[in-house]
Amino acid sequence: MAQQGMWGRFGPLIGAVVIWGGNWPVMKLGLGHMSPLWLAASRFASAALLSVVVLALLGRLRRPTRSEWPLVAGVGLLQMGAFTALALWALQYVPPGRASIIAYATSIWVIPLSSLLLRERLTAAQWLATILSYAGIGAIVAPAFSPWQPQTVIGLVMLLGASFAWACNIIQLRASRHVRLGVDMIPWQTAVAAVPLLALAWLHDGAPVFLADAAVWPLIAYTGPLATALTFIVVLGMTQRMPPVATSIAMLCVPLIGLLISAGVFQERLSADLMAGLALIGASVLVSAVGHRLPAMGRGVARSAA
Repeated sequence: MAQQGMWGRFGPLIGAVVIWGGNWPVMKLGLGHMSPLWLAASRFASAALLSVVVLALLGRLRRPTRSEWPLVAGVGLLQMGAFTALALWALQYVPPGRASIIAYATSIWVIPLSSLLLRERLTAAQWLATILSYAGIGAIVAPAFSPWQPQTVIGLVMLLGASFAWACNIIQLRASRHVRLGVDMIPWQTAVAAVPLLALAWLHDGAPVFLADAAVWPLIAYTGPLATALTFIVVLGMTQRMPPVATSIAMLCVPLIGLLISAGVFQERLSADLMAGLALIGASVLVSAVGHRLPAMGRGVARSAA
């Protein structure tokens, strides 16, 4: 029973993480058929359409309230739209495994932003975690500078921008814990992401002629309804229930899965710098998580001693 309860609590999150990890190689395949903007637009447009139909059939389709709209817009524009568009553009220059590690390294931004915007006082452990996270990013991006690889550098900058956009949304959600975004907000979030992406894709790349290619539809089905409508339902709920650092720990599993799949599908080399960077970023999140608990433990010991 305990195992069933544990699986019921964490099973959906594990499934979402596995699906998201596989989404990076799938998106790389999708770029062989369509532009980054059209791939991002089709992902969220298909997710929006499916979620509208499902929620309408369930009688749960409703408009966001005034207090929900800022968070809906934040998720749609930052976590969905900006993150995906920047990550897909970067995948043209950076292998999916390496790209996923940098894009999901939200801890490099969450810790300093928590201090700056949420007025959280950083502990010694969090300072150490910040140093480790930046060291990890440095290890991963260093090969692009020696020798100089301009296209790779552009891709890495885009990925850092993607992780920054997501980190900003994590901070926004944590600052508004009194507002809970349920499943019924998914159609609006995906629509907020899809509308500007569709406009940009049409203006920049022209009409979506790729839709005539039958091979495109399974890719859209995976990236949209499966890897968006389903996974965002789980992850958005967990983001509001878990501390920012705990969310970052769970998200570290996504690039690990993406890296392993990419190594098998695209023969991406698991180089020493790549593994060292992943280890350092993982260590930074773990150090921060442990340090987050130490003050509470210390207060408990003080009380029992008194």
